[in-house]
Amino acid sequence: MFEKIVLAAAAAMLAVSGIHDVAVPLEQNDGYYIIVNRVEQEQNPNQDSGSIGRPDAVWFGEIEFIFARGTDAVVRDIVTGRTFEVRRTFGTNHADIEPLTKRDAEIMYEIWGGHSWERRAVSVYVGGYVFAGSLTNFPHAGVDGKPPLAVVNNRSGGYGRGMNFDAIAGNGVCGHMCLHFAGSLSHGNAVSSAAHQRRVAEAADWVGGRYLRLVSRE
Repeated sequence: MFEKIVLAAAAAMLAVSGIHDVAVPLEQNDGYYIIVNRVEQEQNPNQDSGSIGRPDAVWFGEIEFIFARGTDAVVRDIVTGRTFEVRRTFGTNHADIEPLTKRDAEIMYEIWGGHSWERRAVSVYVGGYVFAGSLTNFPHAGVDGKPPLAVVNNRSGGYGRGMNFDAIAGNGVCGHMCLHFAGSLSHGNAVSSAAHQRRVAEAADWVGGRYLRLVSRE
């Protein structure tokens, strides 16, 4: 219910132009303000300019539940502005994602110039919010077309034999990619990646400067 209230208030604020960093109280929930800053009016229908920016949101206890396993999201590369759709298929310490279609996989390939472990700053549109993230484009630990979680040989990325971490068949990708958010950790040794967190910070600056956002009054 609160999410619907917030989105309705955000949509109303989109009619206001030329306003920067003005606090608008939400009467229905007096614990928060909506902050109206410069709202980017974009033409891409996949990117809802009425979304609430959450540049300070963290993975554990927040994003992990909104971007739950099986949930689809739109991802925007901050530098190029290009977008593609993904689904969170696995992952606990961070989101393991897969492109929804072959075309989404092709767009990712074009952005990175191939399969790459390069971390790139991204904004993630899901559940009416915009989150700051860091994404790589190196599919690994899976075999396309095999049953998810079945034990298979020759998993991508040199992972050899093991459980198949590939859930979307026919998208042209064997395995999954790693999407990190503020506070997320690696799977193997549960440590924070400084490289990922630097890109998350870059994305947070971008999200915070372009979208309506919520802040606590406390």
